[in-house]
Amino acid sequence: MVKKRLLMIVLISSLVFVSLALSRYSPGRDSFTGLCVYSSGSVSILYNGTTTLALGERLKVGEVYTVEGRLRKTERGLWMDVSSLTPANATFPLEGIEGAYWYSGGPVLLTPSRVRLACPLNVSKGSLVKLEGLTYGLKFYPLRVHELGYLKEPKNGMPYPLEGVVLYGGNPVTLWNGSEEFRVYLPHGLSLKPGLRVRVLGVARLYSTITLYVDSGDDLKVIGPAEEKPLKLAKTGEIAIGECLVLKGTTRYLKLNCTRMKLYGFSARTGDTVRFRALRRKSSLLCLDCSVVKPREELPNEICSFREGSFAKISGKVTWVKVYRNGFGLVNVTNGTCWVLLKIPSRLNISLVENESVTAYGFFTTYRGKPAFEIQSGDDVCSGKRC
Repeated sequence: MVKKRLLMIVLISSLVFVSLALSRYSPGRDSFTGLCVYSSGSVSILYNGTTTLALGERLKVGEVYTVEGRLRKTERGLWMDVSSLTPANATFPLEGIEGAYWYSGGPVLLTPSRVRLACPLNVSKGSLVKLEGLTYGLKFYPLRVHELGYLKEPKNGMPYPLEGVVLYGGNPVTLWNGSEEFRVYLPHGLSLKPGLRVRVLGVARLYSTITLYVDSGDDLKVIGPAEEKPLKLAKTGEIAIGECLVLKGTTRYLKLNCTRMKLYGFSARTGDTVRFRALRRKSSLLCLDCSVVKPREELPNEICSFREGSFAKISGKVTWVKVYRNGFGLVNVTNGTCWVLLKIPSRLNISLVENESVTAYGFFTTYRGKPAFEIQSGDDVCSGKRC
């Protein structure tokens, strides 16, 4: 009986020893699920929002994995000797953030503060997005992306898509979207010509004039020329087509008989007829394609057709000249039975003599109740062989 008891004690002791040995030398089965936030060479880091785990595997940054193996502490933190590894879904809490996707030296989210993203998103640049993921270090690692579309109205510090017509070219340019003007700064080396319809995407700043900053040539697209319409129907941002008589020609602009707006960007003489294709701005026209289709020399002589205030060409002979002390001069120009008094301001420094042929371009008026004619510059009158 004593021998049997001794044998049982030996067997039990042996089993306990074997069990302890297996427990000591068999690996444990710890499990961890986290987002890969770093991978270089054969070392990767997983993060679940609270805990960071390093392991000796090459993983894909931005993907979630479940790993099993033995956990151990090192001087640099937790390390796992991995026995199994599988892609997984996030089982840990995620952070939510909303903003506009932007790419400038790297992917960022504008909220409008800049949040650096760990990887580019498969959404349109400038589009509003809702992201779910984790912040690790200085970057946000998105796991779920919901695209929400573009802003409908400009917001300070946020991307805004704009389509409009270039009213003032160069860089920056002024765009008209059909209701208001926008000032747009283009990337260095780029410029636009007036009259083009374009589409841009830039970060908005809400100054007195809404300003957009475009940081890439890829965010600029020329659609084509603005819509063309007859002068009387053209609105701001459209191209006006017309043919008009020049009532006043200067080095800066032309005053026309068909509109109150001045025509800039083309030179012609008083009395010339010009045909134009011009950009309609708020209160002026800019020549895009203009030409003189009828020089003033071809106008009829209307000295016998006096209509006060109307523009005309007159031709005739000088019958007498009178110059006052202040330098103002009156010249009687006669053609047959018709005559007018040509008014010569002293500032024009024009000298005419009797029996000289003269032609002038200007407006009918009166002088002390008598028919008269006034000119605006010295170029609007010629005499003798110069006519």
